[in-house]
Amino acid sequence: MTPASPRHSSDSASSDPARRSGNAGEASVLRFKGIDAAILALLLGFALLLIVRTGSANGQELWPMVDAIEYAATAVNLDRGLGPVLHFGGYSYPCRYTIGYPLILAAAYPLLGRRPERLCLVTALTALIAIAGLYILTLWAFERPSAILAGLLLATSPHFIGISTCVLSDVPALAVVVLAVLAFLYAEEKESLVASALCGLLTGLAVTIRVTNGAILAGMLAAVLLVRPRRLGFAPVMAFAIGLAAFPGLQAWVNLHYFGSIFSNGYVFWRPEFYSSFFAPFKLSYLFVPWDPVYQHGNLLSYALPMLGIDGILGQLTLSTEARTLAHARYAFYPFPVVVFAGLGVFFAIRRKGNASTMRAMYLGFGFLAPLLLIYLFYLYVDPRFLLPALFIVFAAAGYGLVSANRRLKWGWAGFAVIALDVVLAGAIVVETVSRLATPPPPLRKLVVDVLAIRPRLTNAVVVSNISLQWLELIADGKRTEFVGLNSLIAPEMLADFHLHWLYDKRSAGWSGPIPPTLLPNGKLDVAEARKLAEEDKNGRPVYLLLLARATREYFAEVKPEFAQLDRYFTYEKIALYPEVGLYRLKAR
Repeated sequence: MTPASPRHSSDSASSDPARRSGNAGEASVLRFKGIDAAILALLLGFALLLIVRTGSANGQELWPMVDAIEYAATAVNLDRGLGPVLHFGGYSYPCRYTIGYPLILAAAYPLLGRRPERLCLVTALTALIAIAGLYILTLWAFERPSAILAGLLLATSPHFIGISTCVLSDVPALAVVVLAVLAFLYAEEKESLVASALCGLLTGLAVTIRVTNGAILAGMLAAVLLVRPRRLGFAPVMAFAIGLAAFPGLQAWVNLHYFGSIFSNGYVFWRPEFYSSFFAPFKLSYLFVPWDPVYQHGNLLSYALPMLGIDGILGQLTLSTEARTLAHARYAFYPFPVVVFAGLGVFFAIRRKGNASTMRAMYLGFGFLAPLLLIYLFYLYVDPRFLLPALFIVFAAAGYGLVSANRRLKWGWAGFAVIALDVVLAGAIVVETVSRLATPPPPLRKLVVDVLAIRPRLTNAVVVSNISLQWLELIADGKRTEFVGLNSLIAPEMLADFHLHWLYDKRSAGWSGPIPPTLLPNGKLDVAEARKLAEEDKNGRPVYLLLLARATREYFAEVKPEFAQLDRYFTYEKIALYPEVGLYRLKAR
């Protein structure tokens, strides 16, 4: 057996009075050397290669709907001075999401040339920050070999890499959480008020990226109370509280301004049928029966399978956003051996009563993951990516467990089991990585390119389209173009206008707010809107019909009768046909 390093040896544990009494030892000192910079550069370069090979088609198209469109639109409208809102069809509406991630996107937006299709680069950058932060955290709490393995496991995680190319908040939330944990460890071990305030600020940002990230407070409290020496002084707590209040305070003001209550939110506005009260989106039945048939399993299996690393075996990889980000993956986050090694890492750390840094990281990480999982087990929507911000501790513990188990390798069934797990883990990572590198990235869809090519023609025109109005406002630049919805139907595989559909649902339920003009609301011709468009054409203003070619036969079969009604008002002139869209001129009869 290879001797344990002095830092974690059982001899030192038995001779340390603090450890004999059940307390953690002294905190470790972070020693980031030149070799760590070189290793980290290699890890980040490798991760960047995998991100590039994944392709940017999803990010440029602002997929998945409706999430990416809302994040991008809120960021763009913040930059334009409209506030954290959606804006389409001449009206502004609140966003469903909290402001943390849109604020990050808005800050970077000018640096991206104010091109919405480039916002996915911000997510890719935060992915690299998350890997770097995890490496430093694991180096601090454990040691260099563990840090290398933790960084490698995260860098090769299929779902992590996949959504790093999308305009989604999960990867940025992970990056901010890891930075908050680093600030927490520094604040605890150096008793630094500045670090305490920074930790609070980052934690508050994580909460406003996604409210459920507030579960990290439970982990922080556990790390403070369960690891000695306990440092819960008045000044550090106040510094943390002041920093913590900044971003949630801003979110409270936004909620009060747009909804009239600090406790309300955009989900209550857009989906009142599911969010009529605080507990409305939570049900015990979701554990076993999903609320929507699109999900293959209830929440218990939907989260248990990817967390155990066996989701690919039962076909769970077609779930929700994973359908495109994990097109060739065999598991979502990690293969099964990672879970075993993470458990061994926890076991070795607890058995040795490791140093204070190790135990604080452990209590904080798992104290965050457990309540976060508990929340989502009963929640309406289900997607394993919701757990990503707390999974940093699984990767870190797995790196430590892998190193510790192999250092203590002995002949016998336990030794053979460790070797078998090593082989399975290495094989799974190699196969997954080679598959991603060998498979050409998905072709860049022509939709954005096509719409950008059409955009100059749309200046000062009226455009009727079956594409999401909010998406068109972003990509086709709605400043000088008036967009009119074709209909409020939702069709698969389209950039359908969910927002328009939800607004008409709200109107049918008695809501009296404004709705953007729509030619075929609920599939029925709006005669007044048709006459208005005909008058626009007669007055010399071009009126175009922009159709997404990706629509299904069923969709066209459903709207064909309504197009027949349009013949009473317009003739059609083909202007341009592109791979993804077709542009037609509507001329009044």
